[in-house]
Amino acid sequence: MTERRLAANELARLFGILSNPLRIQIIEELSDRELTVNDLQNSLGVPHASVSQHLGVLRVNRVVIERRQGRHVHYHLRQPELAAMVLKCLMFVSPDKLESERILHAIEAANTQWTHEEKPKRKKKA
Repeated sequence: MTERRLAANELARLFGILSNPLRIQIIEELSDRELTVNDLQNSLGVPHASVSQHLGVLRVNRVVIERRQGRHVHYHLRQPELAAMVLKCLMFVSPDKLESERILHAIEAANTQWTHEEKPKRKKKA
């Protein structure tokens, strides 16, 4: 297989992972911050189990990374640039001008978040 075909296959696999509306919303919520399952549950208005299940899919596929702090698990995007891409796709399908402006603001925040702050520290594997 050529490099281009391999890249296309990987992108198709990523789109498959993102093919669930709740996962897209989770990525949007994590675009510029770190959140717990409870934070996501409250902001998205969905059951805790559902958020946990979708975070598990995102974690296994290396889209999100978890950071443990005591009993709390905080999630953030492995590559925050993914949020900007997802937000641009949302703008593409959003016919509402006000919604598009909100999404543009979120893209800007996602693009600048990690340049102004240090990325969350990750534990090194033993």
